[in-house]
Amino acid sequence: MISIETILLSITTAIITLFVGIYLYYKNIYNYWKKIGVYHIEPEFFFGNAKERVMFKKSFHEFHRDMYFKFKGHRYAGYYLGRRASLVVIDPEIIKCVMIKDFNHFTDRQTARFRTSEYITQMLINLKGAKWKRMRHLLTPAFTSGKLKTMEHLVEDCCNNMREFLNDKTEDGAKPFDLEMKDFFGKFTLDVIATCAFGVESNSLTDVSGGFASRVSNFASLSIFKRLSLYIILLFLPGIARFVPLSFFNMEVIYFCANVIKDAKHYRHTTGQKRNDFLQLLLDGEKDLNKNDESKLKEDVLTEPQVIAQSVLFLIAGFETSSTLMAFTCYEMALNPTIQTELREEILRVLKKYDGICTHDAIQEMHLLDMVLYETLRKHPPVAQLERVCTQDYTIPDSDLHIKAGMTVQIPVVGLHYDPDYYPDPHKFDPSRFTQEEKAKRSQYVYLPFGTGPRNCIGLRFALMSTKRGMVHLLKDFLIEINDRTTIPYEYSKHSMLLKAKDGVWLSAKKLNTS
Repeated sequence: MISIETILLSITTAIITLFVGIYLYYKNIYNYWKKIGVYHIEPEFFFGNAKERVMFKKSFHEFHRDMYFKFKGHRYAGYYLGRRASLVVIDPEIIKCVMIKDFNHFTDRQTARFRTSEYITQMLINLKGAKWKRMRHLLTPAFTSGKLKTMEHLVEDCCNNMREFLNDKTEDGAKPFDLEMKDFFGKFTLDVIATCAFGVESNSLTDVSGGFASRVSNFASLSIFKRLSLYIILLFLPGIARFVPLSFFNMEVIYFCANVIKDAKHYRHTTGQKRNDFLQLLLDGEKDLNKNDESKLKEDVLTEPQVIAQSVLFLIAGFETSSTLMAFTCYEMALNPTIQTELREEILRVLKKYDGICTHDAIQEMHLLDMVLYETLRKHPPVAQLERVCTQDYTIPDSDLHIKAGMTVQIPVVGLHYDPDYYPDPHKFDPSRFTQEEKAKRSQYVYLPFGTGPRNCIGLRFALMSTKRGMVHLLKDFLIEINDRTTIPYEYSKHSMLLKAKDGVWLSAKKLNTS
């Protein structure tokens, strides 16, 4: 008969063996950068170099900004995200090679392979290789200058709704109206995308029930438990991800959006109605496919899940990018009233030339508006870093560093944007950094709010078009000021991968007499 002591000794030995095995496994992994002579910071057991982020001690933006300055002075550096080795690129010339010159070696983004809906896996941002190239080709016509011009009157209607809402709230002209700007512009942006992309008429600012905007704005709302589970699996157990039903998106919102799109699609098919919008472009390329009939798989054909996936992505990405940009532009205008006054004077001066009408040509003449938005994107980039996956073995130019296929390359956008060598006094809001003369003095690869190259943000021009119109209508009639709830400086949310102020962006709008 086996004694209890023998059983306990066996269990203890097994546990010790397991932990020794894990320790040696991680020790071998954490020698990777040292073995090939790449500068790196000594990793911590289990966490690598990501402990502060995994434990939510730093926001995503603060983490990547600080990491950049730890590596500054080197062209590239080694980094461990849990047990996964990644290369952090600092040198603008190498960034150029990764993003553009040698793009054929870095065509893919790092994606999580969780067991989730086709509405997620078929999104453009999650596609790789030939599938990404095909989908990008199909979507590009929706964002040409000609297409955007046809949508400007729809954006104008949303701008008028926004202005009327503020007029009602500030009609006496005496008491400012307090606003949480991200929420306010989130509703405006969702109305713009809903009408321009899907033909869904909404006025979220006056809808007391919250309606469409209230549902969609929660797309990134996840419990702390789910967020922590995502990080643990991605960093330490990526092999089991494909068996786990998790997502970085709130799936209730995804399915809500999918149903809205299905309803719009059904209405158009039954009534024969066609609109000059994003959804119509996708529907024109859709065809019911028999999965067993490979002969029907053509380059210009989309399945229903693919149509819904791109539509949901456009809705969510457009909402987040534009509303964040507008909120932080107002934040900087409130903190810099002199610049706000100069911008308002430019807006009124240009509009006067066009009989007060905000035309496409009028906006093209508002150069200070461009510079203000670009500087806002420098200080407050929506994403902190970009990632690319090496798809073919590659040698870093002017070095003996060979990257094997599968290696992740990180570009710390927020670090580049705050580097005083490129942007002196980087915490100062200074739109003059974006005059033609100043831009010519620095590499274009140290300013990457929307990425660059073939995998840049496909909706960049749409986001800027709608943002500019919104800011014109707001600033020409209203003064934006700080109030008692304004946090200066604001604190980053530690639980969001995208740019988000912990306590919101609270400001006041006051009606101006511009007659």
